[in-house]
Amino acid sequence: MKIIVDTREKPRAIAQILAYFEQNGIEYEKRKLNTGDYMREDKPLLTVDRKQNLGEVANNLTNDNGRFMREVRRASESGQKLIVLVEHGGRIKTLTDVHSWQNPIRAKHPEAIDGRALLERMHRVSVMYGVEWWFCDKSNTGAEIVRALNA
Repeated sequence: MKIIVDTREKPRAIAQILAYFEQNGIEYEKRKLNTGDYMREDKPLLTVDRKQNLGEVANNLTNDNGRFMREVRRASESGQKLIVLVEHGGRIKTLTDVHSWQNPIRAKHPEAIDGRALLERMHRVSVMYGVEWWFCDKSNTGAEIVRALNA
């Protein structure tokens, strides 16, 4: 298996992921991907998009001028299955756990999205576009990417 890693992934953010690949004899190559951050070379219809936490997901679904949703639509229109892997960790292990998420931004901005509203948006994206939401601790991201790409 050879994994394609999007060139726009920040080297510092993915050092542990690449180390996991190397330690486990997983071949990888950096290339620009149209959707997602990771894809198997031999399975181009499956891609994994990595998010650092639920704060990033909340921003993507509320404030990023639609960039994330354009990527979701592009994946859906091209027949790709998109798995979004959220490195949140802690008590967030499944999509339904998102309802209990406490958005730290709400301390200064009470109008910011809360866990329940974020869960609703994430669920809507799942239903409309077939996106799967997976969750892991940062220490397990490399293994979860491999597991997702073998799904």
